[in-house]
Amino acid sequence: MERTPLQTSSLARDVYALTDIDTLEEAYRILNTNYKGAFEFSSNDLVKGRTGGPGLIKCRTAFGFTLIGKGKYEGEYFIIFRGTQYLADWLTNLNVLVSRSACGEPVHDGFNQAFMSMKPQITNFMNALPKGKIKAIHCIGHSLGGAIATICAEWITKTYGYKPYLYTFGSPRVGLIGFADMCTKRVGVNKIFRVYHKTDIVPFIPTWPFYHTPSFGLDYYLYSPGNIPWATYHNMGKYVESISKIGDSWKLLAAHRHEKHSEASIINWLKHNTVTGLSITALELLNEAVLFVLKKCMKGAGWILSDGFSTTFTLLDKIAYILHSSIDISKKISEWVVHLIRRMLQILGYGHIVEAGDLSREYIRDVFIKIQHKVNAYAKDALSQTLVKGRAI
Repeated sequence: MERTPLQTSSLARDVYALTDIDTLEEAYRILNTNYKGAFEFSSNDLVKGRTGGPGLIKCRTAFGFTLIGKGKYEGEYFIIFRGTQYLADWLTNLNVLVSRSACGEPVHDGFNQAFMSMKPQITNFMNALPKGKIKAIHCIGHSLGGAIATICAEWITKTYGYKPYLYTFGSPRVGLIGFADMCTKRVGVNKIFRVYHKTDIVPFIPTWPFYHTPSFGLDYYLYSPGNIPWATYHNMGKYVESISKIGDSWKLLAAHRHEKHSEASIINWLKHNTVTGLSITALELLNEAVLFVLKKCMKGAGWILSDGFSTTFTLLDKIAYILHSSIDISKKISEWVVHLIRRMLQILGYGHIVEAGDLSREYIRDVFIKIQHKVNAYAKDALSQTLVKGRAI
C-alpha cells in the first residue's frame, strides 16, 4: 500500500535535518523525537554519497536514510534522499553526459554517479531485508534526491524483482525516453507519484531530450502563483505546505492535475507568430514542441544516442545534427524545423525571421545553448536559494 502525500513529503522535508541541524547527533535526536519510534534514525541508517560539480564528485556527504518501519509502518522499508545545491552544476552543464541505468537505459550521468556512490550501502540494506515479510519498499526524494530515488527504484526492480513505491517532489528529468518508459513499466505506473509545483523551474531541466518518470499515467500538479519560475516553490517546505492545504490524499492531489498540451495546441503554438517571453507556459510548450519536431525528423527521440555518433558529441550536438540533417529530407519536415527555431528566437527576444537556408548546424546549436542559458539562470537562482551543499563527513 502506498503512503500518503503528507507522510512522504514530510519524510522528504525532514531528511534535510542532516544539513539544517548543527550536528548529526542532534539531527538524529530531533528526528527520533518527532517520529516517536516509527523509525530509528542513527549513523547506522545514514546513506552517504559523493556530490560535486561535473567531473568533481568528491565531497562525501550525509545524503539520506535507509529506514525500517515500526508500529503502523511494520514490514515497510524506506529509502530517502535529500537534494543539494550541487544539482545546479549538473543541470546547468551544457555538455551533458549520459550513462546506463540498471536496465541499460540512458540517464543523466551526474545523477547516475551520485546513485552509484550510495549503491553499496543500499545494497547492504536490501540484502538484509527479511524475504517473504516485505509489505512495501518506498523510495522518496526531493530535487536531486528525487532523481536518485527514481534511479534507485528502477535498480531495485532489476536487481531484486520488487516493485517499490516511488515518490518524488520537484524532481528534475532523469533520463531519455527509453529510461522513462522502462522505469514506468517496471515500477508500475500506479506506484509512481511525481509531485511538482507549477512554477518550480527544476522539473523543467535538464532540457531536451530528457523525459519525466512516469512517462504516462498520472502526475501530481500543485498550483503556485504566476507564470514565471519562482525559487520559493522549489523549497521542500513549500511542497508540504501546498499538500497540507489540498488534503492528505493522492486522489485530492490528482484532482488538481494540470491538463497536458494536445498535439493540436503544440502545432498551433509552433505556427503562431506572436512574440512570447520565457514563461512557465512557454517552457511547457517549447519542451513538447522540441520533442514533436525531433520525432518528425527521426521517428523517436531515443535515436539521438545512436552508436553511429562520435562519443565526443554532446546531446545538443546530436539534436542540432538531426534538425539540420532533416532540413533537406523534405519541405514539410524543413518547415517544422524552421517553425521551432523561430519560436525559440522569439522567446530569446530576437525579432528577425530565419529561413531554412539560414539554419546551419552551428546556428541551431547556438540557439539551443542560448535558450538553455536562460532557463539555467532561473534554475541556479532557485537552487542557490532553497538548497544547501551539505555537510562533508
